[in-house]
Amino acid sequence: MRTSATPRKAALLLWSVAGLLACALGVALASAFLPEWRAGEPADPALFRQRYRELAAQAGFVLDAGEPRAFLTTGSKPAYETFRPQGDDAAARLLATGSAYEVQIFHRVRAPGGQRNGRFGVDFSLAGRPLVAAWWSERLNPFAPRDPEANLRLAEKLASFLLRPGESLGSPRQEQFNNLWRLTVPIEGSSRPRHLLIYAGDAISAGRLEGDVTESSEMSLDNGMSRVFAVVLGCILAFLLILGLFLVLAVKSRLSVVNGALLALAALLTLKPTPTITLGWQEGTILISLWSAAGIFFLWSSAESLLRSTDPGFTTSLDALRTGRLGPRGGSALLVGFGCGAALAGLRLALLSVAEVLPGFWPTGPSLHLPLFNTLGSPVAEGISLAGGVALAMALAFRLLPLRWAPAAAAIAAGILLSPLHLHPWVAELAVNSAIAGLLVYIARRYGLTALLTTSLVSSLLPAAAFAAQHLHWLPGGFAVTAGVPAVVLVLGILGLSRSGIAEVERLNPPGFVRRLEEERRVKHEMDLLARMQRGLLPRVLPRIEGYQMAAKSVLANEAGGDLYDALPDEEGYLWLAAGDVAGHGYSCAIAQAMTKAALASLIGRGRTPAQVLERMDVVLRAAGPRRHFTSLALLRLDLGSGEGVLSNAGHPYPLLAAGGEVLELEMPSLPLGQGPPRSYEDRAVRLPPGASLVFCSDGLFEAADGDDSLYGFERALTVLQVAAGRDADRILEALLADWRHHLRAARPLDDTTIVVLKREDLQ
Repeated sequence: MRTSATPRKAALLLWSVAGLLACALGVALASAFLPEWRAGEPADPALFRQRYRELAAQAGFVLDAGEPRAFLTTGSKPAYETFRPQGDDAAARLLATGSAYEVQIFHRVRAPGGQRNGRFGVDFSLAGRPLVAAWWSERLNPFAPRDPEANLRLAEKLASFLLRPGESLGSPRQEQFNNLWRLTVPIEGSSRPRHLLIYAGDAISAGRLEGDVTESSEMSLDNGMSRVFAVVLGCILAFLLILGLFLVLAVKSRLSVVNGALLALAALLTLKPTPTITLGWQEGTILISLWSAAGIFFLWSSAESLLRSTDPGFTTSLDALRTGRLGPRGGSALLVGFGCGAALAGLRLALLSVAEVLPGFWPTGPSLHLPLFNTLGSPVAEGISLAGGVALAMALAFRLLPLRWAPAAAAIAAGILLSPLHLHPWVAELAVNSAIAGLLVYIARRYGLTALLTTSLVSSLLPAAAFAAQHLHWLPGGFAVTAGVPAVVLVLGILGLSRSGIAEVERLNPPGFVRRLEEERRVKHEMDLLARMQRGLLPRVLPRIEGYQMAAKSVLANEAGGDLYDALPDEEGYLWLAAGDVAGHGYSCAIAQAMTKAALASLIGRGRTPAQVLERMDVVLRAAGPRRHFTSLALLRLDLGSGEGVLSNAGHPYPLLAAGGEVLELEMPSLPLGQGPPRSYEDRAVRLPPGASLVFCSDGLFEAADGDDSLYGFERALTVLQVAAGRDADRILEALLADWRHHLRAARPLDDTTIVVLKREDLQ
């Protein structure tokens, strides 16, 4: 075992190194082409804080005690996109304006002019020039009195901070949406078209943007708010759909929540609920963080439970990792995930770099979001969400679609809905994201859910770690987390390979619903085997006999029962026709059924009558059969030339004889074989004239109940046979079964139903 494990461990370590090399190549390309990677190290935080204090004093704010918070931040996707209408030199413009990423500083302040106390924040370019200035209330209160004029005055004061020497404000365009004002103001005296976008309400902000006023005014305030509401509504609907799926699984008792809860907690610890210029009040950021963590909990728990319902062992290695029983299987998944995640991180950076270089293509957002850990997201939350989304897409696709289409459908759906990369044009974005999602689907199917989770996490963490390493002065904590988690994954993977595989599975109990599903699958598999065994005991083809027609069919109920029939010739030229039913269900019933057929084949003939055969079969079944089973059996010995026969019955429903325009029950009261006191049976002479039919039916026909618990009964079968007696044997059989099914309607039969028809042809 040790000799085989060593090459495997070496191969996995080589794969991890190869992934790191691919990641390093992606970082090198990003450092050469992506603006946020080329921007360099900003100045010391103390210089930005000093400039912030100067602006706060100019605005009339009094800062509370303590040091203002300073951190690196990337702009939103719309702000990033404002550079794109200028052409393919957007990266150069981002670098020239020092806006590839920014320094944001805010602190609690006491506001001037009767405004409520709140926070004052400024976004600085890397060159130390203000790009955004904002004030927002400490707690938003919709019932608090408002002073629109004071808000506008403060907005104008903040806007003045954003002007460069020689610049001035032009005539503003003004819009109002409820209590929110939006002003679009051109900047005059600028070397390129620029303008300010000002919002004044409970929160007041002024931002410096590229382009002229018309470009910013193309979207009205109403349309802008409508888009915001549409995005929020989409997030709420997605949350509710996932919550609905979660509740459905909970109602069906097919839910596992432990891993989902732990991953949601890990994500919550990295979703730092800190108010910012874009988010404002403290309580809101806490609610958003809790909302995001709850979404991850519902998403992961639903996806994992659906996958485990399909394959009970799908996440065994994840359970082993959680319970401290990591072994070779989990170690392999971690190392595979580490190597794939590192390679995927390099691929994502490389694709963004290529899009930055190719004409007509560009990234529509930054390659990573700063601060690394904030209310709206983190590399940890992003990686878990990506893995959970792919897992859920897989689970739904494999349940709803044919197997050959499911992987592609899951990849496309995950690519559209999750969008790990943002590119222009949208066709390129769809193709790239579907390819990335397809890779994750393959990893999940090939290596399991642990490898998928590790791949997604590492692909999100390593670029952040590489960026933080270049800005350790600003991001020491971010580097420790983003580099530390992949390092822990790598160490755990190596340790897992070195441990015994027994520790990984011993005493590792899957969730209760998985054990229940395994038991249901086992029972279903056994019932399928039993049903095949029972069908194998029935004759594949009935013998063809000149002058006679035979038809038989056995309809299995939910569980395999013991109905049987057979047609056997003996050495004296007689035809023996048997129809019976072994009471009960399960393997012991099938064994008794097989014994009955074997005893029947060995006892017929030799001058015996049907009654004598039944008496000897009773002895055999009592000696060797299961004590709790009894067998009903109707047995006919027929002289094919004359149509004269001898019939005996051991507790089976009375055969039906249709002859001469009448249908009769051949009553022969008797007890079944195999139980009770020793018994004897009687023979009854029967005759099948030309055109007559003899029909054997099991009790499943007569005792079938519809939805109102009304039984099919004997009289109904007699009526159908009266009408269909002149037909061929096959059509008589189908007439009885069709009427039986009509009676059942949507109800399912509780017992097997067998019909055997023997018809003597009318030679006239």
